Amino acid sequence: MKTFKQHIKEYKGYAGDAKGVNTAGGGEESIEDGSIGVHNIHEPAVLERVNAFVKSIADREYIKPEAALSQLSQRLGTIGLVFKDSVSIEGKSGKFETGLTQHGGRFGKDTDGSDINDDGIQHKLGKELKLKGNYETLENGAVKVYAELA
Repeated sequence: MKTFKQHIKEYKGYAGDAKGVNTAGGGEESIEDGSIGVHNIHEPAVLERVNAFVKSIADREYIKPEAALSQLSQRLGTIGLVFKDSVSIEGKSGKFETGLTQHGGRFGKDTDGSDINDDGIQHKLGKELKLKGNYETLENGAVKVYAELA
């Protein structure tokens, strides 16, 4: 009698024990696999993996560049990152930049009684996390959008 594992391996669409895209170069699983705490955006390894995902929007062409930013906003929202300001895209090419907040930021009092009102990232990362990018219209009328977290 065959085991369940043997049945799965014989299935024509089986891809073995395939891992996701290796973004760190060491055989680790990809950001989509959920094996890392992407909420720890202040850690360099996590930021590198999230950035690999953010940069992947340049792999496609868009009719409207706003669609790329909308998709990116939705995906970053799943790990608690939200654009501070709206990003405007005007003209055939240009640059954009906006700050990010994590889980709505922090607001309240610290243990020493001082006020807290920040983006939820800066106190861990040591700087404000920003989405920076540019866009360009190609000869065929489609738009390429390039972005990264810095």
